[in-house]
Amino acid sequence: MKPTNWDYCTIIFRTYHNSGGGGYAGVTAFNLGLLWFEADAKGENGRFTAGKSAEVPFAQVSEGYPQEKHPAHQEAYRNLVFALKKDGWEPVSGGGAGWWEHRFRRATSQTSDSFLQKIRSLWRAT
Repeated sequence: MKPTNWDYCTIIFRTYHNSGGGGYAGVTAFNLGLLWFEADAKGENGRFTAGKSAEVPFAQVSEGYPQEKHPAHQEAYRNLVFALKKDGWEPVSGGGAGWWEHRFRRATSQTSDSFLQKIRSLWRAT
């Protein structure tokens, strides 16, 4: 029996800061940016983004991190976790220190081919 190869991902957060005081997608000088979560993945085929949450107002984020009790941050996070599980990712231990930094794995066989991999397979077929 062939051993299972795994892709692993960890949820991280990213922000867009609007320090100029103007607006971006409804963002004002009072909330100064957007926050979203991404599943940063790595596997046999290199690094890739396994999923991305909706962008939500950054709001008053303590110390530059997502607030665990902020409803919009929680909803964006939960929706990303739901999408990952739907795509075959399963939770595993070993995430980071932040409440959002959970780790997941998925059998490499469940990973869809990247655009470059599809081109290579077509090239080999000719």
